[in-house]
Amino acid sequence: MFNQQQNMSGWPGLPGGQYIPGQPGMPGQQGMQSQQSMMGLQQNQNTIKNPQSNLVPEIKSARINDRDTLNFALAQEKYITDNLNVFAREASHRQLHNDVMRIFNETHAMARELFDLMFRKGWYTLEPEQPPKMAQTYQQFGQYSTQFPYPMSQ
Repeated sequence: MFNQQQNMSGWPGLPGGQYIPGQPGMPGQQGMQSQQSMMGLQQNQNTIKNPQSNLVPEIKSARINDRDTLNFALAQEKYITDNLNVFAREASHRQLHNDVMRIFNETHAMARELFDLMFRKGWYTLEPEQPPKMAQTYQQFGQYSTQFPYPMSQ
């Protein structure tokens, strides 16, 4: 389970926070062993990411670069899928619902493709969650099942 930690956007207000000129990624990154190093992934104690692509300029200017474009596209796909989800849930006509669900699935797949591309280029960073925190969250949400009207089959 991962928490998403983004550090890629030069556009305030978009997912990803603030892009810091001259800093290509998280400080103190070290390469990992095993399969992650074969994939080119880098990790320190708090982040998992690929090495950054050389397509991003060292100093951020007013020009829109590839990372800005992909970040904007990903933000738009997320916005569209959020709204299509509401649309599909509230569509009263069966065929309209089916059409919206088809479009929803396509936009959701596109958002995933954009995320994968940004991750491969090192423009999207993930933060691994610690096992005790995962166990605590599992226990917390597991207790919610007692509130369900029907027993859970295991």
